[in-house]
Amino acid sequence: MTIVNKKAPFTYGMLKKSLTELLQNYPFLDLFSLGQSHLKRELYCVRFGKGKTKIFLNGAHHGCEWITALMLTYFLEEISKGYVLKSKIDDIDIFTLYKNVSFYICPMVNPDGVNLAILGLTDDIPKKIQEKLILYNNNSRDFIGSWQANIKGVDLNHNYEAGFSLGKEMEKKLSIFRPSPTRFSGKCPESEPEVLALVKFTRKICPDIAIAYHTQGEEIYYDFCGKEPKISKEIGEKMANLTGYKLSKPEGMASYSGYKDWVISALVLPAFTVEAGLGKNPLPLCDFDDLYYKNRKMLLRLFTDCLQNIH
Repeated sequence: MTIVNKKAPFTYGMLKKSLTELLQNYPFLDLFSLGQSHLKRELYCVRFGKGKTKIFLNGAHHGCEWITALMLTYFLEEISKGYVLKSKIDDIDIFTLYKNVSFYICPMVNPDGVNLAILGLTDDIPKKIQEKLILYNNNSRDFIGSWQANIKGVDLNHNYEAGFSLGKEMEKKLSIFRPSPTRFSGKCPESEPEVLALVKFTRKICPDIAIAYHTQGEEIYYDFCGKEPKISKEIGEKMANLTGYKLSKPEGMASYSGYKDWVISALVLPAFTVEAGLGKNPLPLCDFDDLYYKNRKMLLRLFTDCLQNIH
């Protein structure tokens, strides 16, 4: 029996239900919250493994990229099942992996934005916030599919303290001056509780590798203004070989104030943005299997193929 439903859009409610059932079936998992969103939804995180090597995976910084949350939760279920059965996945022994690696997985950084992008305006959103959202959305009540930002109209992956002022200058050139469905970085870095929660947690665990999952483009970004550790490019090349994705450098606004940028700038650790899948966001569920299996192989081989060189 499979717990995580990969045949339906992955709302916050589905995430909560999936994690509850996963914990019931696999009590060795450690489930906790990094903090709360503006609408008081939990930013759930799960630890799988007891090893010293730490890999932090997060998804759905952007509402309409909810398929990344589904991917990471489905991955968590598969490796948990593999541990219990002492089986191999993609030729990796999961029982051995559990002893050597700790995966920290935060599937849904932006639960408010995810629900807005899937369900639209719902009764649990206060009326005053609904009115502001409609204004931010060019006076449209249609949020389904296109919404990237959080419930305050802030693009969370532009709200980090890493070239924030340079990103602001680019916003002005694009005539972005207020909250909107995408690209507005907020009034100041770390203004959003979702971002502040990720910053605090990343500092706390100081992972060997941090990966933020986005869609789409089948690209992997590894650098930030030349500040990345020397090993980052080598790891990125191996990640690219395992997924078939292109190792690239971002351009324009994508070059600044993202999670990957902050990890590199503040902590000088290998960090990556993975743009999974191809097409137009939100990616359709019929693309899930191709997206998932390419990335599952890469994630399972990160330790054996990449991280042993770090220690």
